Parts: sequence; C-alpha cells; structure tokens
Amino acid sequence: VVYGALTNRVAVTKALTVLSVNGPTVTVIQGYPVKGNSAVRCVYLTNNAGLNGFTLTNGATRTAGDIFWERSGGGVWCASTNAVVANCVLISNSASLFGGGAYSSTLNNCTLTGNSAGSAGGGSYSGTLDNCTLSSNSASYGGGASGGSLNNCALTGNAALQYGGGSYSSILNNCIVWGNAASL
Repeated sequence: VVYGALTNRVAVTKALTVLSVNGPTVTVIQGYPVKGNSAVRCVYLTNNAGLNGFTLTNGATRTAGDIFWERSGGGVWCASTNAVVANCVLISNSASLFGGGAYSSTLNNCTLTGNSAGSAGGGSYSGTLDNCTLSSNSASYGGGASGGSLNNCALTGNAALQYGGGSYSSILNNCIVWGNAASL
C-alpha cells in the first residue's frame, strides 16, 4: 500500500528501473482482478522509476477512495509521466475510473490489450505512448486511450460507450486508427 487502502503487487518507491531477465512472455506481475476492497493493482511507479520487460495482468482498483490514487491505473499507476514502462504487455487490467491498463505513464514499445476503465482510457489515461499497440480495450470515453499523446501507435478494435472508440481528447502523431467503435 502506497496511498489509502489499495494494494500494489509491486511498488517502486525510489527512482530506479526494474528490468526482467527473460522478457514479458515469461515474466509476469499479476494483480487481483476484482474491483473493490480486495483489488490488487499490478505496479505502482514513483517519479523517475522504470519497469522494463514484464507482462502486467489482472490488476484492478478500488471502487471507493481517492479517484486518482485508488480508483485509477489497474495495470500500472505512475506518479508522473517521468515514470517509464518499456517493452511490457498490459492485458486484462481494469480500473473503476481512469486508465484500466495504465495511468499517467510514459509507455514505450508496449502492447495494451483487453483492459477496461469505468470512465476514461480503457488502455491508457493521460500518458505519453510511443510505438505502442492498443487493441480490444474499452471505457466510457476513449476505449483505447484518453488524454495524453500517442506517437507511432496502432489503435484497433477498441470500444467506447460514449465517445472516442480508439482515442478521446488525445494528440495522435503518425498513428493507425482502425476498426474502433463508439456509441455516440
């Protein structure tokens, strides 16, 4: 626990990088996928911390408590975009509000698949994404991503209940946006 009552499977509270030896196909950080008091987020990263070469799966957030610290970032929650997640796979994570896969992160060469958020940013919320793939994520706003900047990314098959199947309120540079859906 870093803040409030939400448990993190891994909490990096110092400016250091955690690097897997064998990559995301065999190195997994698993949360607990039930949103609420028993939820476990996969990873918390402080300012200038990093994570490289992991699969983050089945992380979740609380449904009560602080809207950013405890109800956002099911896969990874970053104290700022100075925290970097690289060469990772974020799959099947959920947040009751923002960033099912990632919250306020810099993501480099990552894959975000099957993540969900109750409000905005199924895959990512308010982050900087470079060379990432976002597919089959869902949220009310921004099924793939909400807020932030996406550079050289592919957004396919994401869905939103309201606006922005692929992305909502984000800056996209040289991205492929294909086959996403939104109700409004």
